[in-house]
Amino acid sequence: MRLVLTFLMLAGYALATVVGGAQVFKKDFFDPSTLRIDEGRYLGNFVANVEVILEDGTRKKIYDLIKDKPTILLLSYYTCEGSCPLRIDNLNKLIKTTSLKKRDFRVLVLSFDREDTLEDLKHFKEAHGPFTDHWVFGLIPPEDIETLTGSVGFKFFYSERDKTFVHTNVYIFLSPDGRITRYLFGVVPEEKDVRIALVEAESGKTQLSSLVDLALLVCYTYDPSRSTFVVSPTIIFGGIGFALFGSVALFALISGRLARREV
Repeated sequence: MRLVLTFLMLAGYALATVVGGAQVFKKDFFDPSTLRIDEGRYLGNFVANVEVILEDGTRKKIYDLIKDKPTILLLSYYTCEGSCPLRIDNLNKLIKTTSLKKRDFRVLVLSFDREDTLEDLKHFKEAHGPFTDHWVFGLIPPEDIETLTGSVGFKFFYSERDKTFVHTNVYIFLSPDGRITRYLFGVVPEEKDVRIALVEAESGKTQLSSLVDLALLVCYTYDPSRSTFVVSPTIIFGGIGFALFGSVALFALISGRLARREV
């Protein structure tokens, strides 16, 4: 019994040691669930329309930047050596190498680190580019960081010992009018998931982009436990039902023809 308890304690400590790229030991212990975004609370809400400092030093409101386009919001920081560049690099590669490159949307990368500068932004772009025309990079003014991150449920804290931020890795999808439509978690997005999430964000418009996009929305449903879109159960059971109905109809047709031949 003592051996089992010891094993469970060690397993618990091991689970808590790595969160968001930072090692957290017993003296720094925190509950990782505190970083979790309550999707039910924030989906459908509007992102805070704060000012953003762009790379040329000008300032624009978020709604002016996302106007008329579905947008993927990435809250990151430019001096990160962990998951932030991975999240950005993987999405950039996905856009360049798939049909997403031809879609009309925006990717808005904003730093939540009050110590980040426009020089840090410039160095980051030089190290990780080139980027397609979809991308816009900027800083959140220090006085507006909590307002913006709080409006989308994004939580983070700075670990003094590890000199890094601990935060959620998430792609946040916004409609053209600033409404939160989807969260995709992780650092390796799939084309299917990004495309469907963009269609969801864009669906506030009068017309969807294409019949293919409409079919994707009908055929797939979001699985929050895996942060991905899966084939809708209604499509699976509907397909099975249609196949069974077709089989019965075909059997009846063949049976009828055989009966007529025998007569």
